[in-house]
Amino acid sequence: MEKFIESFRNQLEDINIELSPEFDYAGSDFWDSLTAVTIQMMVEDEYNLKVEIEKISSFKSIEEFYQFIQDSK
Repeated sequence: MEKFIESFRNQLEDINIELSPEFDYAGSDFWDSLTAVTIQMMVEDEYNLKVEIEKISSFKSIEEFYQFIQDSK
């Protein structure tokens, strides 16, 4: 989970944003379509998993998104 959060943070414009497993990224001020595409590409590159943007934006927390990725492997 720590590696996922770090990779997630590195995709953001402001890498100083404090992220936690419970963080609601899709409801945050920084979340937009460009960020969603960037996260989509990160997941595809690092986890070899294609996830639709709508799905990525539907999770309520980073932990929920991470669990989805783990369950999809």
